[in-house]
Amino acid sequence: MKYLLLIASLSVTVLIKLWSISAVLQRPVLAIATLRNISSSWKISQMYIPPDRGAPPTTTPTGTRGQSIGSGSCLLGNKKLTLLVPETRSGLTISKYPTLYVYIPPYENAQQAEFFIRDLEQNDVYNHIFQLPEKSGIIRINIPPKKSPPLEVRKNYLWGVQIFCISELGDRSGNPFVEGIIKRIKPRKSFYNKLVGVTPLTLPTVYASQGIWYDALESMVQLRRLNPNNPKLIDDWEELFNSANSQGKEELIPAAILDCCERED
Repeated sequence: MKYLLLIASLSVTVLIKLWSISAVLQRPVLAIATLRNISSSWKISQMYIPPDRGAPPTTTPTGTRGQSIGSGSCLLGNKKLTLLVPETRSGLTISKYPTLYVYIPPYENAQQAEFFIRDLEQNDVYNHIFQLPEKSGIIRINIPPKKSPPLEVRKNYLWGVQIFCISELGDRSGNPFVEGIIKRIKPRKSFYNKLVGVTPLTLPTVYASQGIWYDALESMVQLRRLNPNNPKLIDDWEELFNSANSQGKEELIPAAILDCCERED
């Protein structure tokens, strides 16, 4: 009898553990399923409110990266290489290793591009060469923890992308490149209070309303990747860039988000 009771007890314990593990594993699936079936009546504001932190630092592009800014000899249709940033070309993040986004326009006679991030004293923090996508669109660039130090709080960094146009003479003057500013901040306690009860659908709004551009953009991209054809998310995407008055927004808003160019380390 004792052995039967022991066996029964162990069986119940195993069943409880299996049920708990199953419940945990199902949560991400349920979350993804919910995001993929956003109601067409859902709508929240993705209005970006610039932070009141004074004027962003000014930078002057250096001649060592070429003389062409945005446009270049290998870009087609008068399209420009464009960073996904506000009008000021400066934005905030709370991430040690943020994800950054760049619009690659149609091109020819080019295969590679360089991503770089450095401090305002021109000290390199991280850079790498990557293969260009086969078609035009928005690509994401991650700063890998294993290859780069974390961004310091309250410090401005310069980041950008340069496309290498293929030239028989090796001339780099036609290489298009763009630069922007990113600054990591430590949010106040009131910000974390706003995150209480937040959902993936409302997270972009919280970031955007606090002027935290790069995190608002990243959370918005994640929603759109799961729901590329949802009309309400498309409207929110457009509102985000319009409210930030982003340069080149006419190209950015309809551009496809590509599964490209993520570095694996």
